[in-house]
Amino acid sequence: MNICRIGPLLLILAAGPLYANDSVNSELSHVAGGAAMAVGFTVISDHYWSQEHRGWIGFGISASLGVLGELAEKATGKGPFSGLDAASNALGAAMGAFVTDQWILSPVVSPDSHYAGLNASYRF
Repeated sequence: MNICRIGPLLLILAAGPLYANDSVNSELSHVAGGAAMAVGFTVISDHYWSQEHRGWIGFGISASLGVLGELAEKATGKGPFSGLDAASNALGAAMGAFVTDQWILSPVVSPDSHYAGLNASYRF
């Protein structure tokens, strides 16, 4: 994997602590964070675990971490649980996992898949 593809995502993840509210910029930051986490977990899943379900694994871990982060905020008294933040994170996770699974990583060819086809051509 080329570092130029994931370099911008690493910069997003290396950013310092951010303080959020329910503005558009805040929700876009949750979308970007969810997407960045999903890309990372999808790539890790492709390398170490199930390649067939790598997108679902990346989405699931990223979205779960978003919900857990909101629950931790509520538990520590730093703020209430924000469903909008959790949903924005899940939206970003879905986009990041889908894009990574479909267009960044190589296709998965399952050994137990059986295909039959017919190739027909007609010359005019």
